[in-house]
Amino acid sequence: MRKILGALTIVAVVVAASPVGAALTTDDHNDHVRAVVLFVGDSNETFGANRIVWTLTWDDHNDNGYIPVMASRVGAGIRTPDCLDPTSCSTNDYWQVKLGELGARVQPDVIVNNLGINDTESPGTQTTLGYANYSKKIDWFMSLVPPTTPVLWTNLPCSIEPADRASGCATVNYSLALATKRWSNVVVVDWASAARLHPEYMTTDPDSIHLGSAGQQAWADAVAAALDARFPS
Repeated sequence: MRKILGALTIVAVVVAASPVGAALTTDDHNDHVRAVVLFVGDSNETFGANRIVWTLTWDDHNDNGYIPVMASRVGAGIRTPDCLDPTSCSTNDYWQVKLGELGARVQPDVIVNNLGINDTESPGTQTTLGYANYSKKIDWFMSLVPPTTPVLWTNLPCSIEPADRASGCATVNYSLALATKRWSNVVVVDWASAARLHPEYMTTDPDSIHLGSAGQQAWADAVAAALDARFPS
């Protein structure tokens, strides 16, 4: 496995609500492709897909430059069962199969990854859901990605996630930060800092790991800001 040494890279994001009726910025062309963006994630990505697409293709990005491609799976972590019935599944190679087949059809300019929260519940093992050996799990995922493709990986806002996931959450974030030293194409988008003072971003169930509507929009805004920094219009 190729390991690339580089400086720790974390993108700080500032999230602000888009004002209703704000003026839209256009030029005389709106037919160019700014970037094909592959989203890899879990149910938070599935449930927030409409807001992600809206934010990247309308709102203040109405030049249609971004082309979002959604590849989320409810309940997914890095090592995810690749069977329809996970209770009888002995292999957890979902992303290996999915990205392998997808790569023959789509060549993204960037991958946005929000995997992590489903790995925080219990340690598991290196080849199953869980936060055990998480650096090796990240390396496994990154080995599936071309080394020239940037991966913007959002970290977790542990302070507003369920308290019983604190240990796993901290492990995931620590491992992500270290991954930027091994993989020069990994950029951690600092969603943790952007969301840490906003418990209202989560759904009202205190045990939930899901973003509510405000959180979905704030996450989409954070990702859009990170994409804009990498792909200037």
